[in-house]
Amino acid sequence: MSSIASTEDAKQAHECDEKRNDFTTTLEPVLEEVEVGYCLYKEARDEGLTWDIGEERVILRKIDWHILPCFCITQGLAFLDKTALNYANLFGIKADLHITTAQFSWFASIFYIGYLISAEPMTWMLQRYPTGRVLGIICFLWGIVVMPGLGLMTPFWWKLDEQPYCFNGVAGIVGDFLAYGLGHATGSKVPPWALIFLASASRRPWAVTTGWGIFLFLTLPDSPAVAPFFTQRQKTIAIKRVAGNRTGTKNKVFKHYQLIQAFSDPKTYILFIASIAAQIPNGVVSNFSSIIISGMGFTPLQTTLLDIPSNVIQIVSLVLSGYLSGKFKNSRALMMFIGNATCIIAAAALTYAPHDQKWGRLVAFWFTSFQSVGFSLSLVMISANVGGFTKRQVTTVVTFIGYCNIAGPHVLLQSEAQIGYPTATKAMMAGYVVKTACHLFLGFYMWNSNRLRDGDAVASDENVSEEVRMHRAEEEGMKDVTEFDNKWFRYVL
Repeated sequence: MSSIASTEDAKQAHECDEKRNDFTTTLEPVLEEVEVGYCLYKEARDEGLTWDIGEERVILRKIDWHILPCFCITQGLAFLDKTALNYANLFGIKADLHITTAQFSWFASIFYIGYLISAEPMTWMLQRYPTGRVLGIICFLWGIVVMPGLGLMTPFWWKLDEQPYCFNGVAGIVGDFLAYGLGHATGSKVPPWALIFLASASRRPWAVTTGWGIFLFLTLPDSPAVAPFFTQRQKTIAIKRVAGNRTGTKNKVFKHYQLIQAFSDPKTYILFIASIAAQIPNGVVSNFSSIIISGMGFTPLQTTLLDIPSNVIQIVSLVLSGYLSGKFKNSRALMMFIGNATCIIAAAALTYAPHDQKWGRLVAFWFTSFQSVGFSLSLVMISANVGGFTKRQVTTVVTFIGYCNIAGPHVLLQSEAQIGYPTATKAMMAGYVVKTACHLFLGFYMWNSNRLRDGDAVASDENVSEEVRMHRAEEEGMKDVTEFDNKWFRYVL
């Protein structure tokens, strides 16, 4: 019986999507111009669909059980693949392969070069084709643009106060324990650094990441409108839930006016500069944390364990900032500032603390993990405050082009190993300062825009109640309009 119902639900969802290509002349907007799932949204709106908190919790639980593991494991595997080079550096890859520190820095930079080349084509594919298929193929081949894909998909499933997640830290802990265990394999003919690559990265045809790509290809649905684990009513509620984000879900038509608008939006450039600044310290931490810690006077095996607290701090800071920004209205910009300010203080202590205070400097290094708070919430800012799928896609790509800044791995100089790599730590501090300034300006820009829009509403005699305004902003968002064109839209700070 359940399989019959599931087949019928899939048929209805398919018919709904087919209507998107029907160029009608009704009072409704041309369906091709609106969002995936708009038919379900319209149905919920016209019928006055209501539900209680218990029913919504059931739907959220299904999303968390079916979708969240796909996101978290995909992100974690991509992070683990990327940081395998960091662990290999600790266990002698440079000596065994006879490479210099400068050459090793280029090894780390190649990841971002590949990211830069592939980000835009892959996000275009994410728009045009089923997301699960695209992410599955990407993860199968390598996983270069996993994070932009997850950033674009997040608002399909979760409301604004449900979105932050933090699996990089979990993957980091797994990697630390893995490196610690493999570091004891002294009797193996394969050096420990090579064992780390074999165990943690997708270097073999059927390695974990590749197999996971096949799983995503076969199981990850494109949106709540076609999710097989939902009943038809649950699909409708799931779409209506995220419509409240006011930025829409997914649209399969690339709209050139939104491309132009993205490049005329100050937020795009603020996020781009902030991303460049953020990547300088991130390039140091993600690729050289083991070398920095060992340089404080710890053995390689001690270093693998002493890197764990930084990942724990990352997890706690992301969970706490996500919880607080969801609980308290318009607090995301404040959480970003707190995270960034913590990093500035930590980098300053790491740079100027006496070198014989290795434990104090180690604790300071751990707290640079707060850098993930600002970057993660900046991605939430995109999903929360950029309307129109094409514009959101372009803004995400531009942000990740900034993320592909290759300078980070090159500021750590081997000649400074005995004095604590001051060039790298000063570069980290400078990056944090610039990122903080950008995020502060972003918050001010959005606050001022809200103030001006409120003034325009009063002047044009359209000053409606907050409930009515939110409803109208939601309706416009599901027509795939940008936040610039949606006069009812207000930025979430």
